[in-house]
Amino acid sequence: MSPLNPQQVDELLRAAPGGAVYLVGAGGCGMSGLGHLLLDLGHAVAGSDLAVNEEVRQLRSRGAHIHVGHHAEQIRAPRPVMVVYSSAIRADNSELAAARELKVPIVRRATLLAALVRRQRGICVAGMHGKTTTSALLSFALEKLEARPSYAIGAFVPQLERHARFTPPSEPRAPLFVVETDESDGTLREFQPEHAVVLNVDAEHLDFYASLEAVCREFQAFGELTRGLLIFCADDPRLAELFAKRPGAISYGFNPLAAYRIETQTRHAPGPGRLTPAASRFNLWHGGEHLGVFTIGLLGEKNVSNAAAVVALLHQLGFQPAEITKAIAPFRGAARRQEELFADDRFRVFDDYAHHPQEIAATIAAFKSLIHRRLLVAFQPHRYTRTQHLLEEFSTCFNGVDKLWLTEVYAASEPEIPGVNGAVLAEAVQAKGQPVQFVPTLAELRVSVRAAMQPGDLVLFLGAGDITQAARELAAELNNEMPTNKEQFFAALSVVVSPATVLRQNEPLAKKTTLRVGGPADLYVEPASEMELAAVLKVCTEHNVPFVILGRGSNLLIKDGGVRGVVVSLGQPHFSRIEIVGEQLHCGAGASLKNVANEAKRRGLTGLEFLEGIPGSIGGALRMNAGAMGGWMFDVVEAIRFMDYTGGIHERKASEVNVEYRGCPLFKNHIALGAVLKGEPAPRELIEQRMAASNEKRWTSQPRKPSAGCIFKNPKTIPAGKLIDELGLKGTRVGGAVVSDVHGNFIVNEGNATAQDVLGLIEIVRQRAKSSRGIELETEVEILGE
Repeated sequence: MSPLNPQQVDELLRAAPGGAVYLVGAGGCGMSGLGHLLLDLGHAVAGSDLAVNEEVRQLRSRGAHIHVGHHAEQIRAPRPVMVVYSSAIRADNSELAAARELKVPIVRRATLLAALVRRQRGICVAGMHGKTTTSALLSFALEKLEARPSYAIGAFVPQLERHARFTPPSEPRAPLFVVETDESDGTLREFQPEHAVVLNVDAEHLDFYASLEAVCREFQAFGELTRGLLIFCADDPRLAELFAKRPGAISYGFNPLAAYRIETQTRHAPGPGRLTPAASRFNLWHGGEHLGVFTIGLLGEKNVSNAAAVVALLHQLGFQPAEITKAIAPFRGAARRQEELFADDRFRVFDDYAHHPQEIAATIAAFKSLIHRRLLVAFQPHRYTRTQHLLEEFSTCFNGVDKLWLTEVYAASEPEIPGVNGAVLAEAVQAKGQPVQFVPTLAELRVSVRAAMQPGDLVLFLGAGDITQAARELAAELNNEMPTNKEQFFAALSVVVSPATVLRQNEPLAKKTTLRVGGPADLYVEPASEMELAAVLKVCTEHNVPFVILGRGSNLLIKDGGVRGVVVSLGQPHFSRIEIVGEQLHCGAGASLKNVANEAKRRGLTGLEFLEGIPGSIGGALRMNAGAMGGWMFDVVEAIRFMDYTGGIHERKASEVNVEYRGCPLFKNHIALGAVLKGEPAPRELIEQRMAASNEKRWTSQPRKPSAGCIFKNPKTIPAGKLIDELGLKGTRVGGAVVSDVHGNFIVNEGNATAQDVLGLIEIVRQRAKSSRGIELETEVEILGE
């Protein structure tokens, strides 16, 4: 079956109004955009992808049936009008094979998009770099100008309702339809737009095109298919050669011969260490006419150039300069295009999609104009072919960065090319004089970047792969850190608590844990009462300062950098009371489990003996559903009392609380205040015998040296301690941390261990379990801090 062209696809859709269209790879931004357009047109939409992401969730919320995983049977019923795929989908995909068998038309993503564009007044934005930002800005401006455009943009645009929309036709003219067109797979020629904007042409996608000349031929053919205006950048000599003599072609740029000529505004330099807002201003001249001063909320000459393209087109379409100025000024960009993820008086963190050397150099230049302190850059190469073809250009595009990290290549479904990897690229960059650190994994990258950050730094994550995850994790980590002005916050806390509350800065935490490792807390609080605990929580919320609750420090590993924000300990007498009422024990969250067990013994109540050997508190035991010697915390709980993060106090029966192995989900966002435990009458001598037997068993099977208790949760197939023993890991050492010879699931501190030693040992055990047995060990110990 020969491929359908856009006209045939349009006819097929019109012949089946409301018919279902199946999208293979529906979670991609381009494919999900098609889904939204089809839904706007009244078609049913189905499809599949390998995972559920935000794009899939949005389509599902509008009624689309998106499956997880590609399976042939999903095509068969109900039979779709057509099956659509993108160039990211392999030719041997099972759903495509089923469509061929059923003789269901198979259509490329760009062909369907081109078919929909034919229905309206298409404006295609093309070029190797800047398409997403330019098409987003143009769509946003037309919306502000009340033109109600249709649009299809290759990324989320927070200021638009969706990244794709098909506006119903209206009289007297069809709506404008702004489309970001992709040149990477030879589909530019599918489009026959009314107008076009061409930003640049470059030696890119050489895995598809034979040469730069072949790329230029593709753009030239695209220009010939454009019926009306063709706005092109005069600063690109290849575009000038392709389009300068074309009827209807209009140039823009910094070039003095451009029809729309840019003059940038002088920027006032910020003071030392000061971070300025992200914005650019420029003058634009049309021939001898000064159109005005325009402002955009993005940095750099490339974004100024892109904005000038939008202004030029809008001006040609009849909009007045004053209207255009107001329309573009509020624009703040598309997702991952100079996207600011975090900012405070210490740092700013940005995420950007730049992955080609020219894009990288332009983005770095833009950000260097923003600051007078350090620029830290982390980059993930995208595709082995691009890294191979442009290795020389990559080696120099990071010049001037104060600190640079490179990580491993993001394959994007490409097979690995021997001798092409992140380490080789790092060597090439280093050879050109730019210091660089190669960090193979994203987890290590985030940690390394955070460790190097100093107040005043601007951190920029670059790449088209999944490096955005590391950027967002770092931003989340910074959001959970204590602000630098601890003195003001300390003063604010001091006002709301009485002298009976313990309040300290930079409090060492190692001695407050059973493992005896870890750094300090920024602020440490022991509230004197529930009312003062509520007051502390309120101040934390008002100042956006994170807090954590510290019990008696068992089952806890605090990292060497300590804990940012506030550490709250319920160690005051008010929270540690134990009261016997009949056969019940009313216990505060701060009461030690040893004291609870001994008080029960003293009153002749059995069933709580197993608590005696757990080195923790009631609150911690509730949170972790602590267990030992065959007993579990919630086996003996009748009711609990707890506080929400606004200071509200609640009570609940144990039967109404969801518990699980080594956890109680309720206490992930609530604070335990106490519990009512149940016991059964028994002779004290019998209870003492049971406790003695339990102690003997414990101390013959568990180490006496400082530890956090069991490090790993037990896998379903084998106890973690037995697995570690069978792997021969007992006695394995990192620094002062050792896998216990007594019990393999304990790591002990021999006196000089650091948290990093313990974490290193944990990773050794996990890797050995994975490589030798295929078992993914999950930590039971809670890990806090940085």
